Amino acid sequence: MVESPTLKHAGATWWHTDDYASPNLSKASLGEFFLVALSAGAQIGEVWPFNYRYARSLVQVSLFATEAQKAEIEAKTRYRLRKPPVVKPC
Repeated sequence: MVESPTLKHAGATWWHTDDYASPNLSKASLGEFFLVALSAGAQIGEVWPFNYRYARSLVQVSLFATEAQKAEIEAKTRYRLRKPPVVKPC
């Protein structure tokens, strides 16, 4: 995924939706979430639908956004964002 140079210069980092602190993103609620995220100026990274054949199946989204954009998205939606996990070799 190519990061936006403008966002990178503003100090943006990658964020993932937090599946424990917020309701599940589903196919039905993605439109609202994307509208708020794009209106805030965030960049949508990857979208991971799990078992899309079933209604209300879990969807994970990654966003490239600044702290201010993250706060705006969390204020306007019920969804919370967290930093992605870091894998370190032993």
